[in-house]
Amino acid sequence: MNLEKLLTEKVKFAIQEIYGADINDNLVQFQKTRKDFEGDITLVTFPLLKTSKKSPELTGEEIGKYLKENVADVSDFNIVKGFVNLVVSNLFWVSKLNETSNTESFGFNLEPADTLMVEY
Repeated sequence: MNLEKLLTEKVKFAIQEIYGADINDNLVQFQKTRKDFEGDITLVTFPLLKTSKKSPELTGEEIGKYLKENVADVSDFNIVKGFVNLVVSNLFWVSKLNETSNTESFGFNLEPADTLMVEY
């Protein structure tokens, strides 16, 4: 399972636990964390404000705290103006590396191609 899909499910569960509401997948939006902030992936809280009925910072703080305490793949978080920068645990990255290295066909295109160009 990729990181965004995993975290989408965890955020939806967090919203259910914290605010008692079910939300659609399209309200959980992620973006790449800016290089000047700590984090691996960023959750945008603005689409969730209608559900939380709180400020972007407070919503982000509640969701970030829940994820850090209840999701092993999230080791830390920080809030920047309604954006929750999530730090993914090293165990997640190690498990993905192991999963990839154990894939026998990693690095090979198993589907036949009409044209193949090799540059050297």
